[in-house]
Amino acid sequence: MRKNRLAEVIGTLYPGIQGALPVIPDNGSMPDQIGLINALLSVNPWPATAYNAPANTAGFTATQSQIMAAEMTVLNVSAITGAAAITLPTVATLLSTMTAQQAQIGSSVTLRVMNASLNTATMTTNTGWTLTGTMTIPTQTFRDFFVTISSVASATATLQDIGAGAAAAE
Repeated sequence: MRKNRLAEVIGTLYPGIQGALPVIPDNGSMPDQIGLINALLSVNPWPATAYNAPANTAGFTATQSQIMAAEMTVLNVSAITGAAAITLPTVATLLSTMTAQQAQIGSSVTLRVMNASLNTATMTTNTGWTLTGTMTIPTQTFRDFFVTISSVASATATLQDIGAGAAAAE
């Protein structure tokens, strides 16, 4: 009975645990303390998905929630009416809006920038970023990136192009 109640309490405290349920070893009728701590430390700090469709019709500076809000973050820039530069937020700003569990060296998410507009979009740098690969998102395509925190102390991150594909018109 106590194990069931403890499982309910843990589920209430950590409702967003993704993937397989954590395995917590038992010591008799109570969970093993080290196993419980390890299970809690291994919880993914990112929600599963986030979708953003800003109404910006021209170039803009993206926010943290538009760039690095979930394991799979989608930024749909289909409202742009001319060639647009999407400027990344400074890495210091990005880090300041993240939880302590998210703002860790090596913390990484996938960013998909969708461009269903008739105009080209380009990801542009800001303070603290290293851009690797193609940053242009042509019309009617999407481009996927890894966004990775390189250093918290010096506020640096990497935007790495990992591929592209055709975007469906809306």
